[in-house]
Amino acid sequence: MQSLPPSSSAFDSGRAAEACLVAEFAGGRTMLRRQHVGYPLHVTRGFYLDAARPDLLTLYLQSASGGLYAGDRLTLDVAAGADTSLHLTTQSATVVHHGRDAASVQQARIEVASRAFCAISSEPYVLFPGANLSLDTIAVVADDAALFLADGIAVHDPKGEGRSFAHYAARLRVMRPDGRMLLRDSGRIAGEQFLKGPLGTMAATATALLVAPKERLPSIALLARAVDACGCLAGASEAPNSAGLVMRILAPDAGALARGIEAAFHVAAAAALGVQLARRRK
Repeated sequence: MQSLPPSSSAFDSGRAAEACLVAEFAGGRTMLRRQHVGYPLHVTRGFYLDAARPDLLTLYLQSASGGLYAGDRLTLDVAAGADTSLHLTTQSATVVHHGRDAASVQQARIEVASRAFCAISSEPYVLFPGANLSLDTIAVVADDAALFLADGIAVHDPKGEGRSFAHYAARLRVMRPDGRMLLRDSGRIAGEQFLKGPLGTMAATATALLVAPKERLPSIALLARAVDACGCLAGASEAPNSAGLVMRILAPDAGALARGIEAAFHVAAAAALGVQLARRRK
């Protein structure tokens, strides 16, 4: 495939890349049984970081480019098999560059099988002036499985001229393997609207979702306190159809938001797995 500089001209149509990760439980721990990862994405070797849960596999999803560019189309397909314990995270925040009237699109499909635990906690997307980002996620979660999912954005103008991103949209659907819909969550906002202050003085926001049986959920108060302690403002409630918990997070910047997402992950994982996990260094 011929490769062109990602921002070389107005005629660049962006890149298409796909990452497919399949985890299975074997030999007493979770193994990455199959992977297919296309440029610019890269997955590190697997890490087993938790003495209390030696079966838990941690993977870092990395980008070999400078972020998301106009017209990029990235697809992430993650399957956590029965009895697996998997944590997928990113190595750092992802910069989203000027969209030049072509959205950067990231789609994700996540399958979490019976008795599995799957956490996907991404560092924030940093929206530069003119950025146009669209996220579309579908998750299929077994009744007795647990999924933690967090995505967030932060705005940044390197020149400090008050310029805004162009557009941001996100759609999330969570269902059971039989096709029963548990929840839908969608929203969109233009950069000009964002600058008018819907978040007040905050420049970053995220949604964290925990789908799990009731006995594997943390208390809302505990979850909110942990995130608030990172300099964020957090509010959580029960998800529709008794699916779990949904949390909205506001933060003054990308760094505080990343710390808040990490705190939410650790509280959610402790409730779902019954142990405190080690810090994920980046």
